[in-house]
Amino acid sequence: MQAKPVKVSKRTLAGAALFVFFLALLGYLLVTYTRKVDGVSMRPTLEQGDLVIIENVPIGSIHVGDIIVYDGVCSRVYYGLSPSPVIHRVVNATAEGLITRGDNALTNPLTDQQAGIASGPIIADCIEGKVVFVVPYVERLADLPYGLNYLLAALLLILVVFYETRGEALRKKPK
Repeated sequence: MQAKPVKVSKRTLAGAALFVFFLALLGYLLVTYTRKVDGVSMRPTLEQGDLVIIENVPIGSIHVGDIIVYDGVCSRVYYGLSPSPVIHRVVNATAEGLITRGDNALTNPLTDQQAGIASGPIIADCIEGKVVFVVPYVERLADLPYGLNYLLAALLLILVVFYETRGEALRKKPK
């Protein structure tokens, strides 16, 4: 007996393709525009396990008081073989670049440049982005049952994107 071939409608194929595209886009956005806070150097502003959403901005639009993510040749922080991103606040801007420090005065009494965390002032090539949004305690999602944690993380990301796009539309709405 030969099995009958399963007929799949074009609508089902289109839906499956759209779902795969959405998952790929979600993965790209998570890798490109988010970083996880590791450590306590930014307490009380950021806690370990928070997820920060970053925006790629030119160095000229970063001001004292902004929180940035930097990596590459500027970072001397290693967890494993490659430099890890550093999420710290800009405390000064000089002609050479940005001076940064963590908010936690106990763990970061010196600037990153004084403490040797950064090899020098943070230059444009080292900046991964400016923190524009924080999703608190995302790391705790890992403690949820398998599958539910990914579903909840995706839902949170969708809500953030919706909030950001809807908020922009409301701000542009004439009164």
